[in-house]
Amino acid sequence: MLLAFISFLVGVGISFIRPTSTRSSFQGMVVEVKENYYIISSSFERFYVSEPDNYHEVGDILLLDADKEELDFVTLESEFDFKDFLNKKGVYYQLLVKKTEVKFSNPIRLNKYKRLFLEKFDENSRGLVGSILFGINKESELVDVSRNLHLSRVVSASGIYLFFFFKLIKWLLSVFIKKDKIVDLLSVILFLPYVILTFPKFITLRFFVLQLAKFINTYPLKGRFRYIDIVSISGILFLLIDYHLAYQDGFILAYLITLLSIFFNSSFSIKPKILKRGVLLLAIAISFIPFTTRYYNEISIFSFPLQLLLTPIYILIFVLAVLSFAGVPLFSVIGAITAFMIKALNFISPTMIKIYVYPYSNLSLLLFELIFYITLYFLSIRLRPVKNLSLVFLTLSLSLHIIPLRFFIKDYVSFINVGQGDSTLIKYKNSTVLIDTGGNKNKDIATNVLIPYFKKNQIYHVDLLITTHDDFDHSGAVKSLIRNFTVKEYIKDYTKFPININGLELTNYNIYPDLWSEENDRSLVLGFKINQYNYLVMGDAPIKIEKEIIKNNEYIPCDILKVGHHGSKTSTSEEFVKYLSPTIGVISCGKNNYYGHPHSVVLGILRKYDVVIRRTDLESTITF
Repeated sequence: MLLAFISFLVGVGISFIRPTSTRSSFQGMVVEVKENYYIISSSFERFYVSEPDNYHEVGDILLLDADKEELDFVTLESEFDFKDFLNKKGVYYQLLVKKTEVKFSNPIRLNKYKRLFLEKFDENSRGLVGSILFGINKESELVDVSRNLHLSRVVSASGIYLFFFFKLIKWLLSVFIKKDKIVDLLSVILFLPYVILTFPKFITLRFFVLQLAKFINTYPLKGRFRYIDIVSISGILFLLIDYHLAYQDGFILAYLITLLSIFFNSSFSIKPKILKRGVLLLAIAISFIPFTTRYYNEISIFSFPLQLLLTPIYILIFVLAVLSFAGVPLFSVIGAITAFMIKALNFISPTMIKIYVYPYSNLSLLLFELIFYITLYFLSIRLRPVKNLSLVFLTLSLSLHIIPLRFFIKDYVSFINVGQGDSTLIKYKNSTVLIDTGGNKNKDIATNVLIPYFKKNQIYHVDLLITTHDDFDHSGAVKSLIRNFTVKEYIKDYTKFPININGLELTNYNIYPDLWSEENDRSLVLGFKINQYNYLVMGDAPIKIEKEIIKNNEYIPCDILKVGHHGSKTSTSEEFVKYLSPTIGVISCGKNNYYGHPHSVVLGILRKYDVVIRRTDLESTITF
């Protein structure tokens, strides 16, 4: 351990030294390692390096022959924003590595043993144990159903399993050692290997620092500082070491729970004790609401009580996993527990009541927490007039995000960023129409993109689903969407048009599909009008269909054109653009897509006729 600590300090120093003046050479220390990438610190900068199945360790010193580029990731609508995640860690560039030379290797190689250890579990146990024990996130059925029910967020943010594990260590030591000072010191020392094992997992490091500070305050300093002073000082020190922590929800939630617990316990005299703990847990649940909306775009009514019920199981699995890592073969026991959890949670899942919530912005989240703490303060001193006023503001803040006011008062059209594909959402009066679903061979667009987008816009069902044609990038997510969301009616037959739904009339201008054999030739071309703007959604209709439309329609109103076939040169002829004379052209395509969409010819035609070009690959979802 001493050798590892010394190598870490040496690494920090070396990481600030550039061996050459060339821009293609980067020497630094690995500061974070994941299965498919690592982060290296070099010359006061942090860089992301993609390397699948790497076995680097924190503390390794590497010399990289690499090109430095800005971070560039494909993020679809409502997906996890990996670039933002890295930015919050102070990482703004990536290195495209050509050659790696190891200048110093951390002698303690833990990542290999972690992976070998996790391979001894079945898939579901592996996902849960990896998350709880090491902070390694692996997809599994249990992880998916837990995420769907919003479970384990409080457990992971509060570090409650660490508290019970630490208490277990102290209890075992107290059986053999009667002197409290020695028990407390040994408890901190024995917890250190787990800190090294999970470094740089913040919740573990924070817990260790607090326990060490408590020991120093209790014995050498004779209790000079209050616990709130220790917590506050530790938070300030962490921020001085790495101010990027202030942007990370893990840091914010950990200190939010701790400070709320300290304030509540010192300011409220509620009896009996179990009732006081219950009220505290309710206060924590309320304070979590804004964060929950950012993670899930919804509130699950019974998720918090369910989290409390499952907390002892999470703690048990954590303890059993630690013992297993230490050499006690308890893999089958953990497997049996996780199998039971899957059955129980799958049984519970359909009964959970969920409210879709408009997500809190950073400012609205800050205001909510501020009002919440002010409310608690005035409740504690029983200042009735101000207490009542703050309660009104708190209730108003919640109501504005929970009550779907935007759904009822605002009509809009959204061209959803589904990558290389099409999906257009129309919200008119109290009805919703979805034209195309997109489709992706590597991910479920329905559950990863469309449904989260519906939730944060407080859309509980789709009244009408239309697919322009059967190409996968337009209809690939249909089955999953119908299976996982409420779709009242599905239409893909051109003979059903025109359609009137709650006053919204949709007209199909491609009435010739029987004349053609190619799938794109059969694509619906849909026009509609909302709020004085006329829209035309072209699907993948090619130029020959455009010519037929021109020939058979003297005039088609079009202010906003959904450009055909993702901007391919097989669509959007100059003749057609001149005929429509649109103001805006929206192109839905994937970032850096294989096909080279949109084509320069199409972009040139649109610019020639002064059409404002909007692109989902550059702007993400575009809403009018």
